[in-house]
Amino acid sequence: MGENAAMAAELIRINLGCGRKYLDGWVNCDVVSTVRADRYFDLEKFPYPFEDGSATEILMDNVLEHLEDIPGTMTELHRILAPGGTVLIKVPYGKSDWALQDPTHKHYFTERSMDYFTVGHEYSFYSEARFECLEARLVADSTTLRHVMRNLIPFRSILRYFLFNLYDGVHFRLRKP
Repeated sequence: MGENAAMAAELIRINLGCGRKYLDGWVNCDVVSTVRADRYFDLEKFPYPFEDGSATEILMDNVLEHLEDIPGTMTELHRILAPGGTVLIKVPYGKSDWALQDPTHKHYFTERSMDYFTVGHEYSFYSEARFECLEARLVADSTTLRHVMRNLIPFRSILRYFLFNLYDGVHFRLRKP
């Protein structure tokens, strides 16, 4: 019991690409030296400076869409997570202005994008990383009157197949088996 408690105490929570969202109790990481972070490194270069299985949680909040190598990044996240550890990935919804207006975005995501990294998916051969998908949730902002009005539209979950800007983001929660 004492050994398991000591091992659990060594596990960390990592906020990758923290930007201006510094979180207490997390190891905050960014490439930009002008933001407050605990570690500075380039998320495009593998391996990240963490031991295998060293994290219980990883957060990537509006970061993944800026990276070139999604399969490589997912493999690296899998390496760093301890068994049973989770990664929360927040990205703009591919059918939204948030995704399309930013010229630094390299990839677009829907609620099915992480299926390619889940156990048993027919196209999970892009990476050796295998996760269990605990959540793939579309989110809608309420920051402006336009958002609030849009959120009142009935049947949004169906209309999203035909119309853009009904949702703003996708939140994925994945677990390493």
